[in-house]
Amino acid sequence: MSYRHLRLACECGEVPDRILEVGFTADHEMVIHFWCAHCRRSVYLSKSLSECWRDCPEPEAVPQLRAAHAAETSAADAKFLQSLGIRCPE
Repeated sequence: MSYRHLRLACECGEVPDRILEVGFTADHEMVIHFWCAHCRRSVYLSKSLSECWRDCPEPEAVPQLRAAHAAETSAADAKFLQSLGIRCPE
């Protein structure tokens, strides 16, 4: 699974030590709530879900490699099961 890091910071530039809440509004926005220890205030950041979609990384563009990996994994699994005396259907 690939993902893109979401950069969070208060207006003062401080990054949060921990996130208190993540939620969604009726207007289809994601809201992240954290406490800024530097300026001692509660911070709420919001981002529309359409922005979230645009910020998502591109899917892996090499499906052939995934298929080859699946075939290798399947063959390795079958070999392991056979070593235990379990016969795999063909």
